[in-house]
Amino acid sequence: MTSEGAATSITETATKRRWIAVAAMIGSAACWGFATVMSRDLLSTMTSTSLLVIQLVASVITLLCLAIPHMPWRYRSTGITRAALIGILEPGLTYSIGLVGLSLTSAGSASVISATEPILIVLVAWLLLRQRPSLRLIGCIAVAVAGLLMVSGEALLEPEQASPLGDGLIVLATLFGASYVVLSSRVTANFPAATLASAQQIVGLIFAIGVFAIVQALGLERQLFAQLSASTVAYAALSGVVQYALAFWLYLIGLRYLTPAAAGLWLTLVPVFGLFGAYVWLSEVPSFLMLAGASMIIVAVVMGKAEE
Repeated sequence: MTSEGAATSITETATKRRWIAVAAMIGSAACWGFATVMSRDLLSTMTSTSLLVIQLVASVITLLCLAIPHMPWRYRSTGITRAALIGILEPGLTYSIGLVGLSLTSAGSASVISATEPILIVLVAWLLLRQRPSLRLIGCIAVAVAGLLMVSGEALLEPEQASPLGDGLIVLATLFGASYVVLSSRVTANFPAATLASAQQIVGLIFAIGVFAIVQALGLERQLFAQLSASTVAYAALSGVVQYALAFWLYLIGLRYLTPAAAGLWLTLVPVFGLFGAYVWLSEVPSFLMLAGASMIIVAVVMGKAEE
């Protein structure tokens, strides 16, 4: 092959990988956005810890099925245990602590804090990996975060009282989520996405079951799975497949070809899909401010794509 042909092949491969990353990131954002609406709907009939356990059980089963072509030898690969332990951060600590924090503080305060995750991803990647983003990407992230705050505008106006403890837990959960993205970016190239996601979520499931047992033992929540209807359990399982199995699988595929900062920018699309999902499932009509914020996010993501 000539040098010109080799260069063309490399360019075509890079272009293909970029489009794979784009499709995977959009797909993961859509899954998280839609599943958030489904979880909100489910929390009216079941507790947060029981919902998380059902969702993760369904997710792990699905991911193990997706990982069948690579089983069992990839689970015995060097480094899989260390990579799996990242699952303690997310979904383990991120969702367990985040749900407790959300129960203690206002929805508006939680929305503002959660919107800072792309910024935290940049900071964590800078500290741990010495990855300094370009000024263009920083600008796009700033615009996207501003759009996130506008999308959360309705919640910010709620007359709820924020709690320092609740806010602190949300900050901690958001930091764990950002750390998950950065640390996972270092191992995505070593394992198939389904294998890595399933290993991480098995660890997350064990953690979630432990939290569920403690909460039940202390009497903080009372939830018997036998009390739930089959349709509710099926709905919860479906939301788990969407929110954890498909979303994390696609996100890890995209993260293989992106820097953590660029991947964090794509996360800002989650509430955009959430607005659409809330309109379709819950008949919630978004305000002009929310639509304007969603538009800002989309523009920022499109502009930031040039930095990938």
